[in-house]
Amino acid sequence: MKYSITTSPLVPVVITILLIYQLYLVPLLIAGGISIYWIWSFIFIQKEKNLLKEGIQYLMDSFGNIRTPITSIHTPLKTIYNDHCPENAKTELLLAIRKIDCLNEHLTGLMNLKQLFTHSGSVDIAEYELGKFIRNKVDSLREHAINNQIKLEIKTEFKYASTWFDQSKVSPIIDKFIRNAIDHAGQKQTIILAISINPQHWQIRITGYKSRRLTQCYTYKKLQLLKRGEELEYSFDKSIFYKKLLRLCNGKILINHSQQSVLLRFPLKYTHKNMSEYTPIQFTVNQEEKKIDSLFCKETHKRKSAKPTVLLADSNADFRSYLETRLSEHFIVKSFDNGLEALKYIREEYPDIVICDMMLHGMYGNELSSRLKTSGETSIIPIILYGSYLDGKQQNTREASLADVFLHTPFHVEDLKIEINVLIKNSRFLRKSFLQKIFGEQFLKIKENENLNEDNYVFIDRVKDYILKNIDQENLTIDEVASELYMSRTTFFNKWKSLTGEAPKFFIFRIRMEKARELLESGKYSVNVVPEMIGLKNLKNFRHKYKEYFGITPSESIIKKQ
Repeated sequence: MKYSITTSPLVPVVITILLIYQLYLVPLLIAGGISIYWIWSFIFIQKEKNLLKEGIQYLMDSFGNIRTPITSIHTPLKTIYNDHCPENAKTELLLAIRKIDCLNEHLTGLMNLKQLFTHSGSVDIAEYELGKFIRNKVDSLREHAINNQIKLEIKTEFKYASTWFDQSKVSPIIDKFIRNAIDHAGQKQTIILAISINPQHWQIRITGYKSRRLTQCYTYKKLQLLKRGEELEYSFDKSIFYKKLLRLCNGKILINHSQQSVLLRFPLKYTHKNMSEYTPIQFTVNQEEKKIDSLFCKETHKRKSAKPTVLLADSNADFRSYLETRLSEHFIVKSFDNGLEALKYIREEYPDIVICDMMLHGMYGNELSSRLKTSGETSIIPIILYGSYLDGKQQNTREASLADVFLHTPFHVEDLKIEINVLIKNSRFLRKSFLQKIFGEQFLKIKENENLNEDNYVFIDRVKDYILKNIDQENLTIDEVASELYMSRTTFFNKWKSLTGEAPKFFIFRIRMEKARELLESGKYSVNVVPEMIGLKNLKNFRHKYKEYFGITPSESIIKKQ
């Protein structure tokens, strides 16, 4: 039997397609496998990256939590050391305090690092005093230098320099820059950090290094190789992190091989959009403010600007000029180098705030502050006193000055501006509250078509002063006040009623009550003594009136203050 096979014309086509498919199948499988591998690797790496990020965050948070117990240990140890610590224990105690200072410095660095990673793409600019900032950096690295048998010295070309930068990002760069110099210098060598400043930038220069080991810490930019004999721009070697920081801060590392100097340079002032801006305080020149000024200042004082007036007293011409320049943009600054001249101006012109150094010609700053605060005319003017750390530690001098705030030098100018703002605002608020308490809530509200007559407020001020001088007289009457002002009883009564909206006897009563509270809260007088001092000699009646006026008993006022 014979068989015949009939082949369909489609068979060759199908066989051809299968052969072609097999040729591409292997590459497709390989490509698919590689894709799956990379996707899996990416997922794995991302998980590891997130895990590492969480670990770093946990580490930083843990160090942050350590600061509280360290502070709880640090402060008592310093107190014990400064008070009456036995001489045989001082050495060990001082060593412990220094170690805690060192640990606290590292914790601060970690906190700055956390801030850096949180805002890695932005720059948070603030003003700093360059000399103090660099000295603090060097102090934090001094122990590392001692361990390497290296001596660190600083030379500055200025007395006081104001610079703008992001401390959290600049600090690691400076640390790395100085550490490189320490780690690659020969033993028993002295490293001199020369700090200079000009209108464009500020810089740290390291000169006189004896080997090329220091320059090997940095890599040059190849495009600048043709600039022989000039300062070439370099960057940190094998460090993406520090390169990014340097670029973000607009910094430069320059090396001059002929002069054997390495420089770290930063711009003097940034114009970054995230730069923090100071919000100045201004007074609205209106009738209410004029009323307040008229009642608390002399007749000759008139506010000529919406800017607050600052009196600045400092015998150091350079620092006084610096502060005057920094403050004059937002304040009217009157500066003096003599305490007696400053006192005379204050009593005549009533500035909004007084800022003075402890060491002044003519009169020390603490004495100037004390005279102002113990005078009824000037006691309400806020005072900022500043001086060295030792000046601040002299508790008796500091307490006797009665200043509102004491700042240790060198201080941050932005901190000074904040203190000025807070004190001026508080002073204005207290003045307004006092007037409303004495004359009533409606006293400062301006009526329609009311014309501010300065003579009227001088009149009110004279009445207030007379009552305060004679407040111990129980039978102080309206007739006596009117006679003091050369007015008839009826004329005085009608004028007072039209100005304040109430009878004069209520004003006398308010003055007595406010004076009583002031005496009680001072803690210097008992409840039995105060009534006679304010002209209410009946103790029982005084207790009743006081409770009715303030809602608490006189005894509770003393307890509240304590």
